[in-house]
Amino acid sequence: MNRRSLGRFGWITPGLAVLIGMSLLSAGCETKSFFDPTEMGRYSKKPIPVPILKTLDTGYEEEDPRYATATDVRPSDLVAVSQDYVIGRNDLIQVSITDLVAPGVESVKVSRVSESGFISLPLVGQVQAAGLTEAQLEAAIVQRYRDANLIQQAQVSVVTLEARSRTFTITGAVNRGGQYQILDSNFRLLDALALVGDVTSPVGIENIYIVRQKRHDIEPQTTVPAAPGEAAPATQPTQDLLTPRSQSPLDLSPKMMSQAPEQAGSEAQANQPATAAAPGSEGRIIIVDDKPMTIEGGQAVPAQAEAPAATEAAPAEPSTQGFEFNALQEPSDVRVIRVPYQPLQRGELKYNVVIRPQDLIIVQQPVIGEYYMGGHVARTGVYSLTARNITLKQAVIAAGMLDQLAIPSRTQIVRRIGPDREIFARVDLDKIFAGEQPDILLKPDDQIMVGTNALAPFLAAFRSGFRLTYGFGFIYDRNYWEQNRL
Repeated sequence: MNRRSLGRFGWITPGLAVLIGMSLLSAGCETKSFFDPTEMGRYSKKPIPVPILKTLDTGYEEEDPRYATATDVRPSDLVAVSQDYVIGRNDLIQVSITDLVAPGVESVKVSRVSESGFISLPLVGQVQAAGLTEAQLEAAIVQRYRDANLIQQAQVSVVTLEARSRTFTITGAVNRGGQYQILDSNFRLLDALALVGDVTSPVGIENIYIVRQKRHDIEPQTTVPAAPGEAAPATQPTQDLLTPRSQSPLDLSPKMMSQAPEQAGSEAQANQPATAAAPGSEGRIIIVDDKPMTIEGGQAVPAQAEAPAATEAAPAEPSTQGFEFNALQEPSDVRVIRVPYQPLQRGELKYNVVIRPQDLIIVQQPVIGEYYMGGHVARTGVYSLTARNITLKQAVIAAGMLDQLAIPSRTQIVRRIGPDREIFARVDLDKIFAGEQPDILLKPDDQIMVGTNALAPFLAAFRSGFRLTYGFGFIYDRNYWEQNRL
């Protein structure tokens, strides 16, 4: 076939090319490119929910070292206890006493409770204040002046000026950290956050931790006080709550009463110190009144102390081990409560716990750090992770997706699992973008590497051959028409 024939029937080839292109375009509406593995995504019309993982599925533990002993919120943490304030150490109290210096004259004394729990009052000295309510301290002061024969019926008033024992401390990602007063018995976590001006950034905060002394904690089995109009839970009538647990209630039945004299006599006989020995016990040593006695002639006589045998002490061998401190132990008198911040911010009040005296509230700082994109992505480099929850898909999109030589299934994440260790985990970007595998939240210092294989360069060259400007595009070049040569 000469050039004239090629030019005459040359329209067939462009027509076939247009048909093939239209068929490929129509097929590409619902399917990914067959020759382009860098094309990722799920283009189905049916939506599916896919979880997002916080850790890599590698079989290695990726434990969060922060507050490993923390517990979740209990129902008892939401119970507010209404009771009078109990004076504690370092509290500042004001005591008013009438008729102390003269009839009808009120004396006012402002005193801070000492570390040992006492305050000093005129003419009577030290008075125990810590552990008492204001009313109980008033009664104790009245009794103290009566016992000293100073005032028989003193008029005493006690007011707490600074309730240092009813405070909480808040620190972390808040605007105004410090120590604050608990304003009422129903003071809760959201009230504390509002008091300090809320958190510095609502993004990136996962948990709030509350370190609570167990003496202020309410045990789960504690009975909640009954509301007004409701019947209080009844205690067992046959058990005296003041009886020590080692003693059982007395049985006053006639049978036990008749046996009581016999038991008392046997117990008295058992407690009687033995001075006469039984036959056949000559030479034995017995203990009478915590003293060793020897049986001689049927009578117990004090035993002679034997002189210890003189033995030559072996010289102590020098220790080859150096001095070592005992390992640090976690305190057993505190409890750490883990409160999820995001659900609390969304209004789930089951996490709005009651703040109790001496609570330490630690608002977790947002994540700070960077992650690194490398390999066959459009823009390699360092990306910020501060105060953000970034997934692997978002990181790849931020890097401009993949280049022409990338193979999505050959992607690995290098993650640090300790100060001097890291783990390599392979993931499949194609399945993650298609929703067949869950996405993964990145952590500081994560390294994402997108790899390739030996076939990728040939696929890239083959795809380039279909570009309009070269390759099969020669069929549109009018230079091959013979008429152009005339």
